[in-house]
Amino acid sequence: MWMYDPKDKAFWLGRLAGHQIYVEESTWYSEGGDENYSGGFHRYSKRYKELTLEGPYEAESLLVKVKPRRAYTKNGYNWPAGRVAHLVPS
Repeated sequence: MWMYDPKDKAFWLGRLAGHQIYVEESTWYSEGGDENYSGGFHRYSKRYKELTLEGPYEAESLLVKVKPRRAYTKNGYNWPAGRVAHLVPS
């Protein structure tokens, strides 16, 4: 996703990636006296993402590239087929 910085009059390219969370290890004893373990590993968060930024890019250094797009539906929203414009660093 592209972001505009009005102070510097520049564009930044932002990307969202998965964020890992450490699940703390825990131990407990069952009624029979057996010791049980859980956790002690990393997993990807369903809620959080990590944002990384590339740039800044001057407006003059960005090109507009047009690509065709097929129709699709996601989460109850419908997007028709058509063309989509993307900013591409030159």
